[in-house]
Amino acid sequence: MDFFERLERMDTAVNRFYARQKAWIWGVLALPMMFLFGWVVWVMFWAPPAAGVTLIIHSKIDRPILGLSVNGVAGGNAGAHDPNNKYAGENGATTCCGRISGKNAEVIWTVTYSRAQYNAGLRKEVHKAIMPLPERKRGENDLHVHFLPGDKVLLGWSDNAFSPYDPRSPNFKPAAILRDK
Repeated sequence: MDFFERLERMDTAVNRFYARQKAWIWGVLALPMMFLFGWVVWVMFWAPPAAGVTLIIHSKIDRPILGLSVNGVAGGNAGAHDPNNKYAGENGATTCCGRISGKNAEVIWTVTYSRAQYNAGLRKEVHKAIMPLPERKRGENDLHVHFLPGDKVLLGWSDNAFSPYDPRSPNFKPAAILRDK
């Protein structure tokens, strides 16, 4: 019987402690849940954008683009721009998903050649440009990379498949560098 008496005394002590310290016990148990809830609210409303980025290529150069990378995130290919072919367009491959952050963008791209360009003496070249990365807003997960003649590159964020420099885009913003082309 000694065991059950000790068990009864322990049970009474635990119940007395719980009755006196109930608020503290539940407060300590609820604290992690409150921190988790606060973090979720912060991420939903105030955290900087951190979702994966889709790279979309737009090319206005007369040579095919064999590949590109923006801050180490690899992109796809794009064909040579042909202003005489209305079906060729200027869009290349779309590549998903990578993480691009920081204040600057390092864009590295490789241009290759068509058969006529190879016969004319052109060979594969690697180009590099470092430029400021445009400001990214929440929901903008598409980075449009425009390759322009003269080894110029233009970057822009959007929340849809349209480039921010395309007149069809709901967030159209004209770029002076594109007006000349």
